[in-house]
Amino acid sequence: MVSAGVQFGWALQLSLLTPYIQVLPCVRIWSDKCSSKYGRRRPFILAGSLMISVAVTIIGFSADIGYLLGDADEDHRNFKGT
Repeated sequence: MVSAGVQFGWALQLSLLTPYIQVLPCVRIWSDKCSSKYGRRRPFILAGSLMISVAVTIIGFSADIGYLLGDADEDHRNFKGT
């Protein structure tokens, strides 16, 4: 049980750190050129927060998703969801 928490923690840190390293410079350029009626930054903030929410949810259900995609029965646990 402890290792599952560590893996989840590392995955969460990487999912939150990756945009700062790889994506953020591009998003800054695109948002500076954006002329949305909601402002320059709000559409990007909304899209980014939705993508991070989906990614964290997928991480939480990764064991069940793996089982559905063909993991072996001996690797499967009975508990569904986290």
